[in-house]
Amino acid sequence: MDLDVLSQIERRVLWLATRIIDHANRRGETDVKVGGHQASSASMATIMTALWFGHIGGGDKVAVKPHASPVYHAIKYLTGELDRSYLTTLRQRGGLQAYPSRTKDPDVADFSTGSVGLGAVAPLFSALTRRYVDAHLGEQPSARFIALVGDAELDEGNVWEAIADPVTQGLGNFTMVVDLNRQSLDRVIPDIAAVRLEHFFANAGWHVAEAKYGNRLQAAFAQPGGAALEAHIDAMPNEVYPELFGLAGPDVRRAFLVGADDAVRTFADELDDDALKHLVTDLGGHDLGILIDTFRSCDAVPDRPSVVFAYTI
Repeated sequence: MDLDVLSQIERRVLWLATRIIDHANRRGETDVKVGGHQASSASMATIMTALWFGHIGGGDKVAVKPHASPVYHAIKYLTGELDRSYLTTLRQRGGLQAYPSRTKDPDVADFSTGSVGLGAVAPLFSALTRRYVDAHLGEQPSARFIALVGDAELDEGNVWEAIADPVTQGLGNFTMVVDLNRQSLDRVIPDIAAVRLEHFFANAGWHVAEAKYGNRLQAAFAQPGGAALEAHIDAMPNEVYPELFGLAGPDVRRAFLVGADDAVRTFADELDDDALKHLVTDLGGHDLGILIDTFRSCDAVPDRPSVVFAYTI
């Protein structure tokens, strides 16, 4: 896998998704902003690039997180499955939908994912249906079923009913990827949510995987003082850590070192401000290599469904 090429594709996907939303909010017919889920599209750009250009194929089916609709349409344009004329029609009548729709969008083939929460479970029960078909009508061409969901989307009760349903046990061809950006429309997701969610899935018999930190941070954790660095980052509140991405220069160092012990300060002293920010904001959900390896690790567990917690911004 050529990660440099994938990185170029990722930047193109992110730019297109951003431009699709920006254009929708600059239309001249009205002064009303139409929205477009800018932030929760940006957090999905790496995950969806890794999936479409480095993992899925053939008969695989993917349900896209509703708020990542612009990223999906950007990918479909780049793969030649969406005409360019649609890129300027987000949230227009007859144009691209805010949530992926099989009946209203020109390029959605797998699942409609609005209302929020439905896309999380539709591929799971599709995988169950595939198992029934294979058992009763003979083996069909292989297919994996993937649900892309937001961490706040897991507040929907129907998701947990499906996860706990014993009939879904053994579905090794299903993977749920959780975009753990720790942010919903109206609140910051509590710090304890990720750990609690992982326990819920594990207790239901699922295989649980993480794409938490990127390769640069993982290498730093293996160096002297790295354990203290990892513990410090792990302990940073969800209200504080994302702020680092919007800071620059000495402000990054000042914010990052609040509450840090001497080992972390010594580690940080070896880096200039830009290098420190580049390192401590290295999340696994934006590391293409980490994501592809994690997706493949889920394929290697054929006897139960998998969930990937991908930490993003």
